[in-house]
Amino acid sequence: MSNMYSKSGLLVEAFEKTVESKQTGLYILTNKVGSELTVTNYGAKIVSLMVPDKDGDFRDIVLGHPTIDEYITSEEPYFGALCGRTANRIANGRFTLDEVDYQLPINNGPNSLHGGIKGFNAVVWDVMKVTDNSIELYYLSKDGEEGYPGNLSVWVTYTLTEDNSLDIIYRASTDK
Repeated sequence: MSNMYSKSGLLVEAFEKTVESKQTGLYILTNKVGSELTVTNYGAKIVSLMVPDKDGDFRDIVLGHPTIDEYITSEEPYFGALCGRTANRIANGRFTLDEVDYQLPINNGPNSLHGGIKGFNAVVWDVMKVTDNSIELYYLSKDGEEGYPGNLSVWVTYTLTEDNSLDIIYRASTDK
């Protein structure tokens, strides 16, 4: 356990938990300007982004929660999250791919929203690589997960650049 705090006041220890036998954590990325991005591998979520305002004072511009437990139990499960397998609604939770009909879990009125009941926002991603200013995360969504066909490998890389941009690169491949 760590007693380290982020610039935004987040306690790293408050993000350390085992969820379905996988470890969650809070990763602090910085650039030479002094900006700071914090990311948790639970849902590949951006937790905070501290950047200077017009007066040079650092402000958090991300709406988020101060602990991993609040992300897990929140009625707002998509704060800072990477949504998937899909983003937005699939009407009636049904779609057809290659002449095969699929039924997805319903979690938004009559629809399936943002990948279903347990989309990418609610799983622990593997941390592949961390540098001072970037993190690469990976998740394997197995065939049939939330009703979707095929194994889907997904990588996301968050990079806090020296000009205070946040670059996000998504890569994915599937066998179906």
